[in-house]
Amino acid sequence: MRRRLVPFLALVLLAAPAWPAGKATRLHAYDLIAGGEQDYTVAPGDNLWAITGRFTMNRALLQSWNELPAPDALRPGMHLKVSDRHIVPRRGSDGIVIDIAVRTLYWFQKGALRARFPIGVGRTDWATPPGRYRIVGRRQDPVWHVPPSIQAEMRAQGEQVVREVPPGPDNPLGKYWIQLSAPGYGLHGTNAPASIGKYASHGCMRLLPEHVELLYREARDGTPVDIVYEPVKLARDASGRVWLEVHRDVLGAKQSELPAVLDFIQAAGLTEAVDATRVVEAVAHAWGTPEDVSLPAPAPAGAAAPAAAIVPAAEARTLPAAAP
Repeated sequence: MRRRLVPFLALVLLAAPAWPAGKATRLHAYDLIAGGEQDYTVAPGDNLWAITGRFTMNRALLQSWNELPAPDALRPGMHLKVSDRHIVPRRGSDGIVIDIAVRTLYWFQKGALRARFPIGVGRTDWATPPGRYRIVGRRQDPVWHVPPSIQAEMRAQGEQVVREVPPGPDNPLGKYWIQLSAPGYGLHGTNAPASIGKYASHGCMRLLPEHVELLYREARDGTPVDIVYEPVKLARDASGRVWLEVHRDVLGAKQSELPAVLDFIQAAGLTEAVDATRVVEAVAHAWGTPEDVSLPAPAPAGAAAPAAAIVPAAEARTLPAAAP
C-alpha cells in the first residue's frame, strides 16, 4: 500500500511542537545533482577527519558504507568507498554559490557547472554570514592583518598575540586572497589543508591552493557570490522522482528536524510525491547525500516496500526540470 504523507504529517504535528509558519523559505526543488561514489586509497597520515572534509562527506555514512571496526585506525593502502554527491543549490547561470551546510563552492559559467570545490568555512560559533556578495578585488602573497576580534581570542586563550603575518608558509591566508564586497571577508588559500571541508575558520572561506589559484586567475571582479546555508535540499527529475538531502543543522535553527522538513516538502508542492517512511529515515540518519524519497512503484501483493535508497552514482547527473 502506498504511504501518503498527509495523514502522517497530521500525526507529526500533533506529537511535535508547533513549527512557526514561514520557516520553509525555499519553495522549489533543484534540478542538479553533482558528484558520485568513488574508491579512495588511504595515504600515509590520512585520518577520517581529513578524508570526510576532502569529500564533504558525513562521517557516519563513511563508517556505515565501509564497516570500519576501528574508525581512527586507518592503514595506508586501505580502500574506502567515499562520495561527494550533493544537490546543487543553483542560483543563476553565472557566478559562485557557496553552501555552508555542505562546505562546498559551486562555480557556474554560461549556465553550466564549471567546477566545485570543498572549502573550509566559519566555525559554528563564528559563522560565515549568508548573503549575496560579489568579487571586488584580489591580492597575491597577502599580508594577514589580524583582526582585533581574533587578537582578543588569542589573548583569552593565553596565546601570543599576533597583529600581522607576512606572506609565507605560516600565513593562514595562503598565496591568494579574493576580496568579497563584505568588508573583511574573502576566499583564500590555507596553510592547514586538513581543515578543508570543515567548520574551521573565523568566517572567511579557505580553499586548497590549486583551487583558489584557479579562481584567482579566472573568476573576474564583479562575479556574484551567493553564500547560503541549506542543510535540507530537494531535487526532482522529469519522471517525478524526488531526492532529499538532509544534513545536521549545526547552527541550531532546527531546519533539519522532521516538522521543518515536512513543511519544506509541503511548501515545494511535493507532499503527494513522497513516501513518509523514506522521508523519516532520511531525516533520522541525516547522511548528507541525496536519497530517493519518492513513492515506490506499485509492487506485487505481499512484496515489502524498499527502504530509503541512496541515489546510485550513475544517476548523479543534471536532472531535467520537471513540470510544476
